[in-house]
Amino acid sequence: MYRLGVDLGGTKFSLGLLDENAGVVCRREAKLAGNKEPAAVLGAIRRELAGALAESGISAGRIISCGVGVPGTIRGDGETVAKAPNLGWENVPAGRMFTELTGVRCRLIQDSRAAAYGEYAAGNGRGKRIVVCVTLGTGLGTGIVMNGEVFAGALGNAGEMGHIPAVPDGRPCGCGKRGCLEKYAAGLGLDITAEELYGPGHTAADIFDGAGRGDERALAGLDEAVRMLGQAMVALVNLISPDCLLFSGGMSAREKLFVRPLIEYIKTRCYSASGDDTPYMALAALGPDAPMVGAALYAAKFIGEQTYGR
Repeated sequence: MYRLGVDLGGTKFSLGLLDENAGVVCRREAKLAGNKEPAAVLGAIRRELAGALAESGISAGRIISCGVGVPGTIRGDGETVAKAPNLGWENVPAGRMFTELTGVRCRLIQDSRAAAYGEYAAGNGRGKRIVVCVTLGTGLGTGIVMNGEVFAGALGNAGEMGHIPAVPDGRPCGCGKRGCLEKYAAGLGLDITAEELYGPGHTAADIFDGAGRGDERALAGLDEAVRMLGQAMVALVNLISPDCLLFSGGMSAREKLFVRPLIEYIKTRCYSASGDDTPYMALAALGPDAPMVGAALYAAKFIGEQTYGR
């Protein structure tokens, strides 16, 4: 039997089939088209799933459950997207819709929480008590696992670090506020910075390429993003004192230019009583697949017999 995991982002998605040892036996990725209506997005996922099944020779009937990591707030029923700003979704029963579309029982989880759970169960968070996993992608999210349980907070909004105010009356954000952290320190935010630095049509990739060549404007832009994100993360470390802090998402691949300077910023500024009690900090062992794997493992806790991960 297999579990299906889906990592749904603001511009693309990936999916994978996990075997009983939580190993990914088949993986596919696709960009989202301009139409991000729920039916269109779920239809695209179904088509990629059909391709994955054909590629792997696995029959649909052998898939026990599906977990979908969503870039937004999920209601307690595990079926409804309360709000996903980068998709433009509000109060969408995506879990039920996906089940009706594919016949596979589905549970939703916020994508950063999925990444954190994946790392706790099968990655660099194994054996840790409080795992924080920051997803550096199109947006910016934070998943927290405390003693084996995904922490959502009393109001369900825990981990929305991307929407911490960073710049007073700054760039407009999809959440309806202005100056949110992810509009400066995540993928879409760096896209805006790139256009400010180099002109229309430029993206975050141009900033990283420029920084790699030593371009002073690009280096300054990245330094500012690291500073903003680092301040928020120091506050997080000081507040909840995790023993594990990990980084996943597409931008985590920019280790030298972004992740390592960020880790150094946190190490030198977070509170430490003894000097050696800072959290373990590293890239997520599951890499960009952490949300996908975590979504599958999390759904397994609620759907059918739990034989995966821990």
